[in-house]
Amino acid sequence: MNFLVKFKRKLTDWKFALLGLAVIEDIPTDHFNAVVKEYAEAGWKKAYLYEGFDAWIDYGRIDLKKGRCRLRFEWDNWTEGQISGPKAVVEALALKHRLAAATRIKWVPLKK
Repeated sequence: MNFLVKFKRKLTDWKFALLGLAVIEDIPTDHFNAVVKEYAEAGWKKAYLYEGFDAWIDYGRIDLKKGRCRLRFEWDNWTEGQISGPKAVVEALALKHRLAAATRIKWVPLKK
């Protein structure tokens, strides 16, 4: 099973590198919610909304789109908020909100 997890993580790392994506992780919930609200009010349209039975209890996701640009806002009750999307857009968002953007996801170590 660890092989599959490692493989999926490697594919995600390649995706970020090839598509020029960036991520902001570990955003406190209140700050995360404020950013989502700000972008929605600035004309970004909802492209996807997770509506599972645990939506916004254990996990939540909303993708916002403006033109050809798409940002993924994910939240869970363990690591709180995460925003990913095109590097230039995510880095500008991070600078504006005093957050740290990265071009790689910080993976949780796997148990042996």
